[in-house]
Amino acid sequence: MGDRAEQQSVMRGFVARQQEYVARLDADERAVLAGIASEVGVLLGATPFRRAARVAQQTAPDPQVDESDDEDDEPGDVLDDGPPLSALGWPWQRPVERPTDSAVRRLLPDASEDPEQAAEFRRLTDADLRERKIAGLRTWWQALRAPGGRHGDAVAVTAAEAPAVAAAMTDVRLVLADRLGVRTDEDGERIYQELTEPVPPGSGGRDSEAIAVRRAFVGVYAMLSELQETLVGAMLEQSRARRTSQGGADGPRGTGG
Repeated sequence: MGDRAEQQSVMRGFVARQQEYVARLDADERAVLAGIASEVGVLLGATPFRRAARVAQQTAPDPQVDESDDEDDEPGDVLDDGPPLSALGWPWQRPVERPTDSAVRRLLPDASEDPEQAAEFRRLTDADLRERKIAGLRTWWQALRAPGGRHGDAVAVTAAEAPAVAAAMTDVRLVLADRLGVRTDEDGERIYQELTEPVPPGSGGRDSEAIAVRRAFVGVYAMLSELQETLVGAMLEQSRARRTSQGGADGPRGTGG
């Protein structure tokens, strides 16, 4: 009985464990968070992470096959039917349209109020920003898909991965905030109240379903807020501990005699 209760874990925020940060999330929580991370990646132009992982697995080269003598692998074959490279131009030479999706605009905002400067900055940085954000989201997705620990509910990110994962959580929260209509700090505080408010009388059918879906997303938003807060807090605590340790190792500095 006790073992069963122990296995039914509830979400617990990140704590530092040696060279990792570990949170406990049950299977449903992990599935929801992983799915949303992938969807945000798709908004940024990525292939859904599960599909991409499956394709990568299927197309991984066989280490026992020597491809060095592949007669079909001739230089230029891939481009024979396409335009010359000079016609394509480098990515930063092509204009980049401002996102039409308000959620994506939160992820990739204008860098300036001046339209020309904003367009120029977007042209130079859009591809790199998208790639960096997708990479962070994928790292978070992979951590959620590969839990460990005694009960299989421990989600771990390494110290090297943690900054990108924290940034990925910010990106997911920005998208959720947009979909939930959060525009101000007051909106952000107010949506948490929806989790405890009674369902309005007379709500039924599609109304009650819409309310349930919205509350589910508010719950995910709240969960991510706590996970991000505890991850960043654990990172700062580790950083302070390292500085203290380094200061102690140097020892007090005397004036000499």
